[in-house]
Amino acid sequence: MARLNRDLHVSAEFITFLKAGFYGQVLFESALARLEPSVSPIPSSYLETAHKAFDKIDRWSKELAEELPLFALNWTSVETFDAISAMSFLREFKRECLWILPQVDSALSTTNLAQNRDAVKLLVAALVRSAATRTCYVETLSQCFTDLKAQEYAERVALEIEGAREYLGITNSIVDIFSGGGVYSNELCDKLRKEASLVPSDLRSYVHDANILLHLLAKEFTFELAEIPREEAQEWIAAQLPAAVAGFWRAYGFGPRDYFEWARNGVTGAPLAANWRRARFFPDEAAPWIREGIAPVVATLWKSHGFDAPRAAALLRRGETDPTNAPRYDKEVDDDYQSVDEEPPPSDDEGGSSG
Repeated sequence: MARLNRDLHVSAEFITFLKAGFYGQVLFESALARLEPSVSPIPSSYLETAHKAFDKIDRWSKELAEELPLFALNWTSVETFDAISAMSFLREFKRECLWILPQVDSALSTTNLAQNRDAVKLLVAALVRSAATRTCYVETLSQCFTDLKAQEYAERVALEIEGAREYLGITNSIVDIFSGGGVYSNELCDKLRKEASLVPSDLRSYVHDANILLHLLAKEFTFELAEIPREEAQEWIAAQLPAAVAGFWRAYGFGPRDYFEWARNGVTGAPLAANWRRARFFPDEAAPWIREGIAPVVATLWKSHGFDAPRAAALLRRGETDPTNAPRYDKEVDDDYQSVDEEPPPSDDEGGSSG
């Protein structure tokens, strides 16, 4: 693998985050246009910054592929017009996340969601935004690393592309479901509320990502720079966890004890832990399913029918997709079940919903 110097690496992360963030905004607006809420939750100027940014981001990406970094970590302050411009775009993106966040929180807390069509449509579009941001992030970062001949990095990120694209497709299907003029059922809206429950956490993690990148030249990324209140910071400091880690876990509603409990079971990424918690799995319960590469929604289904992770995985490998009809005991499955190696569960990389 070609050596990837720190300037190129941080420039790739910065450019990728900007592109993914603004791409998520564009698809958010596009989803809202398809859903046609009676009152738009976004101003008419919403996409101005995004469109201004894309041309520059494309140029910066091409320059990066020629090994011309956007930032140099030996700077004491931002020195070039392009770097200043990039920082300005990032501040705009952070402000927009903080602006839309309370609206999504409010929509999620709506008591009779089925009766509030605009709240429903906001949640659907926000789901698309999170999925689009993640998809663009992994696709773009993998391509950046490929261009820089850092193939090991590129391949590691590329492992997430298929799943991200699949989920983006699911969210677009959800738009289709809610874009008609029919009555929304309580059951359907309850499912939407659960599915969208992590969107505010995604937005908070984007803000934390932005804070890290806005202070990339700082000698130390402190809890103050992470905008974590002093009293809360003391818990993380006592646990000897840095501000960068604390910010991501805090975004998803976890504390230091939660971090260590999930880490003991091989999970060091807050979004993954949050998805398993949403599916009502404790860390030690989730670990064997993660080890088998089974998603929370699938694990929930098989577990509810009395299957453990290795047996469910063996049946899934045989093409069984319905646990209600899956054989409880089968010699071929039992042989496969017994052959499963006990390996530590994989962990996802530390970082927010976009990185």
